[in-house]
Amino acid sequence: MTKGTASKGQKKNKGRVHIRCRRCGKTAYHKIQSICSSCSYGKTTKLRRYNWDKKTVTKKRKITRRIAKKK
Repeated sequence: MTKGTASKGQKKNKGRVHIRCRRCGKTAYHKIQSICSSCSYGKTTKLRRYNWDKKTVTKKRKITRRIAKKK
């Protein structure tokens, strides 16, 4: 009955799994799978992007733009 937590030390991928990506520069390139999870380098030539990943414009930024236009 030594299975479970004791087996975690015998994993093949010891150390860092993700290293710095050549294309995007983020620490998201998976060494074993050879794919970047941020930009999908190694999988496709197109950059990985989704519509839900875009940041929305907040109300505060809209108000500051109006003040800047009045001046």
